[in-house]
Amino acid sequence: MRPHAHPHSAANACHLTAVPAYRLTAGNRTAQFLLTTALALAAIPAAAQLPDPYVIPRGVLRLGFAPVYTNYDRLFDADGNEFSLGSLFATDSLGSTYLVTLAAAEEAVRSLAGDPAFRFHAGAVRARVDADIRRLPFSLGIGLTRSLTFVATVPLVTTRVNATVTLDSTDATAGWNQAAATADAPDAAGQIAMLVSELDAAAATLEADIAVGAYGCPSSAQCDQARDLAARARAMGRDVTALAGLAQLAGGGPAPPFAPLASSPAGEAILAAVGALDAELQGFGLAPFAGALPLPVERLPSDAVDQVLSGNQFGYDAGPLGPPQTVKVSGIGDIELGLRLALAQRPALRAALGATIRLPTSKRDDPANFLDLANGDRQIDLEWTLDAAIEPGTRLGLWLGAAYVLQLPDQVARRAAPANRPVALASTALTVDRNLGDVLRVSAHPALRLAPDFRVFLSAAYERRGPDRYTQGGSPVEALEALTGSETWAFGAGMLYRLDRGRGGSALPIEASLAYQAAYYGTGGVTPKTGRVSLSLRLFYGLWGQPPAPAPEPTPAPVPSGAY
Repeated sequence: MRPHAHPHSAANACHLTAVPAYRLTAGNRTAQFLLTTALALAAIPAAAQLPDPYVIPRGVLRLGFAPVYTNYDRLFDADGNEFSLGSLFATDSLGSTYLVTLAAAEEAVRSLAGDPAFRFHAGAVRARVDADIRRLPFSLGIGLTRSLTFVATVPLVTTRVNATVTLDSTDATAGWNQAAATADAPDAAGQIAMLVSELDAAAATLEADIAVGAYGCPSSAQCDQARDLAARARAMGRDVTALAGLAQLAGGGPAPPFAPLASSPAGEAILAAVGALDAELQGFGLAPFAGALPLPVERLPSDAVDQVLSGNQFGYDAGPLGPPQTVKVSGIGDIELGLRLALAQRPALRAALGATIRLPTSKRDDPANFLDLANGDRQIDLEWTLDAAIEPGTRLGLWLGAAYVLQLPDQVARRAAPANRPVALASTALTVDRNLGDVLRVSAHPALRLAPDFRVFLSAAYERRGPDRYTQGGSPVEALEALTGSETWAFGAGMLYRLDRGRGGSALPIEASLAYQAAYYGTGGVTPKTGRVSLSLRLFYGLWGQPPAPAPEPTPAPVPSGAY
């Protein structure tokens, strides 16, 4: 069976399946929100490379290109346990926990079938999802004085999400709601509406007869039976209406997408209950039902979840979870403008203090697409950094970095779903005031100088993010605030080449670096288990004034006698 408003062909960040153990922590918010949170944690440039303790000499232009590739397919929950990104959309039993529009129909089936434990089982949702962020920042720096540098960075950022989400309905006990179908059951809604009308008419007839003293009323066993029969007819009419979603279909509201298979235990019990009530009503002299309750006879196709999400018939009006192509957002990220002040610039100790403003120039994610990731935060950030390099000898050194990011408030559009919903209804869309948590980041990089111009280093970075705040009209939106705020540890290694004396004896340097960093532990909220590769190339050109005198080249440590 196929739903009415869908062409039947196969989005965010954004908490959600009934299966994994992490559900008690990370599993109680929308998948779109988790995806968005995961990107937010990866969007601000992290300390994958060495700190930058240098300032640009006066009158010198520095051009830089520092691409960073970040990918992840796993997350850390609030307790530090790992879970897959795809499990946000997966479940062993597709039902009302996954799709909220099934809740009323599920209660109706429990009443009609006499099974208080009934749960929809439309199959198992299998999902594989991975995400990557490709950041290509082009930077320009100018030495204003011997101690002060201006830096501007324009990042080109592309986010990609690859997702395969399919439904395995091999053992399902549910199919398409016939009332919302056309091709295979074009008159199903009419048949169901007729049945409901006949149930209401039968109840009204019985109630009218009881009111005039028929059936030995007001006090006889037959009168009690008539009262009970009228009440059950009314209740069945309400349950059939809820199961088929007749009121929603008539009023344009979200209808339940599924119904029990006719061959399932629940389906057989429902049809038997309708037949039994029909026979009882005929026993009181009423005509047999001309209407019917068509139940599906086929299980759902593999792209059923996407058919439910697309369009607005079922209330979601969202993009597919199994898109035919990679979901991509590409464009200019958040442009950065900053100043750097030299605190010390000696061979044994270099330190620089930085202040940066990050502008809201990136693209936001689409609340209706549960898989797209914004290519930046698109709000104003203020960042302060302190970078230092301590190299008292010619071999070993320690490079240190610290940063504090103040994230200023803005407004965003979000779908704020209730707990335990992997996808959010279109009706949950809100424009909310957002204040992302501030970020503190520190890193240490033990370095070994293998040659005067070449170093290798290890890296250890700690990052703490404060909880995000979302409000509407001054009231917190708790569905969006949960699972924010986190702490992450990351480790890595890399190499740096810096030639301070260029060709021809000039003192304008050339820099190149390569680094890898991976997140090994996260706690306190939802954090991505990222792997990050970063490259950097920076070239220097004299614009005005005299080039600075070249720094003296360090003398390697003497080789002990007898060493090879």
